[in-house]
Amino acid sequence: MFAQPNCSAPPTGFVPINDLGTNISTVTGRMGGLYPSGSNYLPPAHKGAGMHMAAQVQCLDANGNPDVVNGKIVWLSIGMSNTTQETQQFIAQANAYPGKNPRLFLVDGAQGGQTASNISTPGNPNYTAFWNTVTTRLANAGVTAKQVQIIWFKEANVAGTVDVQVYHDSLVVQIKRIMNEIKLRFPNAKLCYIASRISARYATTTLNPEPYAYYTGWAVKKVIEAQINGDSQLQYAGPLVNSPWLAWGIYMWSDGSMPQATNPNIFLNCPVDFQNDGTHPSVAGAQKVGGWLLNFFSTDSTATSWFRGTGCIAAGVEKISTDNIRIYPNPFTTHTLVQADKIFNKASLAVYNAHGLKVKEVTNIFGNEFNLSRDNLPCGLYFIRLQQNFETIASQKIIITD
Repeated sequence: MFAQPNCSAPPTGFVPINDLGTNISTVTGRMGGLYPSGSNYLPPAHKGAGMHMAAQVQCLDANGNPDVVNGKIVWLSIGMSNTTQETQQFIAQANAYPGKNPRLFLVDGAQGGQTASNISTPGNPNYTAFWNTVTTRLANAGVTAKQVQIIWFKEANVAGTVDVQVYHDSLVVQIKRIMNEIKLRFPNAKLCYIASRISARYATTTLNPEPYAYYTGWAVKKVIEAQINGDSQLQYAGPLVNSPWLAWGIYMWSDGSMPQATNPNIFLNCPVDFQNDGTHPSVAGAQKVGGWLLNFFSTDSTATSWFRGTGCIAAGVEKISTDNIRIYPNPFTTHTLVQADKIFNKASLAVYNAHGLKVKEVTNIFGNEFNLSRDNLPCGLYFIRLQQNFETIASQKIIITD
């Protein structure tokens, strides 16, 4: 046992990936930024695709069929010991959050000691045990694999004396395999948010000290960029889907107690936020991470539509047949064309945000098509309701992106 984390450890001098921007890391030799070209923001096309996937999240029955009456939306964590510690604190906070969708079920599938190498390799003796435990935990929560639509993923490997570049490259390969495994085992998984390791500046073991913890974030960055660049092993759309859509959720490495410049809330203090090994978070540290995750899922544009609300669709917007209405393009940036099979006669169209609040209305619509302009609406998921003679004739989801 270790008496305490090494709180006297000096700063590593590593710069968080999101703080680097377009600068080149002196450690890895790669450009910073969470996403390509040194940016910390999702590229518009990938963000639009994520919002489109989010718009498809719906309540499902045990067989994976849409069920607005008794169906469920399942969020599942996959990963190692840090992941399960942080997941448990997030679930407690999220279930107490008044804005959480009551049809959203949060399940902790992460397990102590189960590294990326273990869960990505069928020949590994821990492989079957890990995935069987995930299945058991879903069953204990009263849900099934076919109801899983959102994944929170965080993994690493035991470092030991492995060359750090070999560690990084192996982790990239393994994360890709795990994404394929996830899509195979959870066929309705649409969105996967990947997190980095927390700081290991104060580590007292060779389990996953620096610079391995730092390099874990670079491995995640490489995997997400690979999907954005069209990697055939990470296809989330089209005829050969083998992965959920991927994005950061979230980057949580800091140089110990030194806050990120980009996100000053991201830091962990020693010793209060760490266990004695300086590698795992204490209860206080895990609670802090849980709060970061709650803030992310309750505000991110690809998550609010399913994380918040009152049920299977946004509050205030009932499910209506959309066979008689077409919207193109969707997603859109400035305006979109709304077409219908029948002629509008003094019809009206209301736009609701993901929380069911009306944010725009167009009245006195004539003809069978009209342009719907974005105006000043922020990017995000919306619902439109088309009415004529005080009756709703259609409703549909729309996505506005930059």
